[in-house]
Amino acid sequence: MPIDVPRQAGIYVRRAREARDMTRARLAAESGVSERLLASLELGDATGIRLDKLLGVFGALGLSLTVQGEGVAAGSAGVALPAVGDPAPRQAPVAPSPQVSSYDELYREIAREQGITLVGEGT
Repeated sequence: MPIDVPRQAGIYVRRAREARDMTRARLAAESGVSERLLASLELGDATGIRLDKLLGVFGALGLSLTVQGEGVAAGSAGVALPAVGDPAPRQAPVAPSPQVSSYDELYREIAREQGITLVGEGT
């Protein structure tokens, strides 16, 4: 799944953590980040997170980061970066959400997931 806006990374992290029945405390300990940073990431507030911290979280969840585009490994679709550290055993991937093409769609998706009805949306 592409990450077009920073908040999407947090959505994927939260879904993967919940699918594995992990607490934030456990994931923070396994990935080497603070619970506060992890909560900020999941809420979309950690837009300035260091790449090594993000890779640590992804690695602990069995997720990877893939780079695609022109000039990346000619002839291949992308290059998967190795996970950082010794991640937990990999489990079945989390079902991806549909690609979000705008901030408005992203906010609507987050609101739906959290059971929030936005003003002007269906009742």
